[in-house]
Amino acid sequence: NGGSTASTVSINDVLEFRQAVLCLDQKYPFSRSFGPAKTREDCIKSSQQVYEKLLKETHGRNVLHFETIARIALDTVDGELDEDMARSLLRMFPPDREGFLTTVDFVKSCDKIYRKLRTLRAAIANSMQIERAFEKIVNWIFFFALSMVLLTILKFDPWTLFISLSGLILSFAFIFGRAASNYFEGLLLVLVRRPYDIGDRIAISNPQIDTSSDGSSAWFVEGVTLFTTTVRNATTNEVATYSNGSLASSRIINGARSPKANVAVYLKFASDVPYEKVVVFRSVVESFVKDRPRQWMSMSGFRATRIAENEGYIEYKIVLEHVEKWQNVVAILESKADVYSFCLEVAKKLDMKYQAPPLPVNLAFGPGKSGHITE
Repeated sequence: NGGSTASTVSINDVLEFRQAVLCLDQKYPFSRSFGPAKTREDCIKSSQQVYEKLLKETHGRNVLHFETIARIALDTVDGELDEDMARSLLRMFPPDREGFLTTVDFVKSCDKIYRKLRTLRAAIANSMQIERAFEKIVNWIFFFALSMVLLTILKFDPWTLFISLSGLILSFAFIFGRAASNYFEGLLLVLVRRPYDIGDRIAISNPQIDTSSDGSSAWFVEGVTLFTTTVRNATTNEVATYSNGSLASSRIINGARSPKANVAVYLKFASDVPYEKVVVFRSVVESFVKDRPRQWMSMSGFRATRIAENEGYIEYKIVLEHVEKWQNVVAILESKADVYSFCLEVAKKLDMKYQAPPLPVNLAFGPGKSGHITE
């Protein structure tokens, strides 16, 4: 946690953390009541069985209502609702607008929690490797300083040796100076700046160039050492390696640490469409968004961004806030495609679709034209 410090961590906290990490490697990381979840397939099967068990408490319903899950937040002594736990359950298992959870929704929520646990376990293992490597560097510095102290105690002047080797040291400084500088910048990136963790979706770009409003091309972090960072392309599944020093001066966009994604959908309507139809279109799209609380938080904006009188259209921009961060870009793109398809269908029914005028064609036949057709 970025807000905590080493002074506030007690021995009890360390022991509890170790015990929690041990639970991640067990066959039943959630509980024996949930079932085995050692692998992702086991987690999906167990979540389906749990859903079927919870359906038995719904008195004949075919779909699970969130109130069945919310019973966990009830105090067994006085029956009062723990609001903090209820909010946590609502974030983990978001229902639809009527408060129901389908089997697919429940399994997706359990799978999301499972992937977070596995990502946390990989991040802990990678952090241990970085700490061991950094410990070796500290040990080398310590033993070097200790050897200098011992030589001084034994009345040997170490500086005489350094002066005699100054020419050789200076030549090596010119050869490896830039590499040492990049290495030190890489150490600061990994140990101090820490712009990403294992499993984060990142985009690397030049800080002098603006980013795209539709999101940036992404890489998933697979491994981090003191020297390099290994990433995998989210689209092509290609693996690449960066030196940490080369990333120090770059803009690193982290999808996992970014807030909820804002998605923009651009539409073109004919300029002669009445404003009343635009209002109806907006209300229909807003209802579509509200009916899908597992995908969208709200519709943040609906406005005209360009008026092209000569071309005969008005461009509108719809801004939607997704429930996911840019870390889960697949779900965002799928939801965006659904909204775009829905908007096109509504525009057809309301007779608002823009038809681009045909381009003029110049049929030029004359001396030297050889019968070519030009636009």
